[in-house]
Amino acid sequence: MDLTPETILILLALAAFVAGFIDSIAGGGGLITVPALILAGFPPVVALGTNKLQSVFGSGSATWAYASKGHVDLKSQGPTFLASAIASAVGAWTATQVSPDWLRMVLPVMMIAIGLYFLLKPNLTD
Repeated sequence: MDLTPETILILLALAAFVAGFIDSIAGGGGLITVPALILAGFPPVVALGTNKLQSVFGSGSATWAYASKGHVDLKSQGPTFLASAIASAVGAWTATQVSPDWLRMVLPVMMIAIGLYFLLKPNLTD
C-alpha cells in the first residue's frame, strides 16, 4: 500500500500521541513508537535513537516535576544516573556496530518479549 508522506506523518503523530499517553500512565510507549518508526521506513538505529531522545525528555520532565515537589532527592540519584548514562552510551554504540538487517530481524522479537514481560510480570508492589 502506497501512502503519501502526509499520511505517514499523520500516522506517526497519532502513534506519538498514543505512546505519550501510555507513557504517562504506565510507561512503555516505546513499544508503539519504535515499530511505528520502523514501519514508516526509518532505519532501526534511527528509530531507537528517536525513541530514546523522546524518552529522555519525558523522563527528565517527570523527574523535574517530582523533585520540585520533594518526592525525589536528586543528589542521592547520582550513582543511578551515572550507571544509566554509561549503559545508554554502550547500548547506543552497540546498536551502531551491528547490521541494520540484523536489527530489523531481532527488534520485533525483542519488542514482543518486552511487551509480554510487562503484560505478565507480577505486581512488585504487593
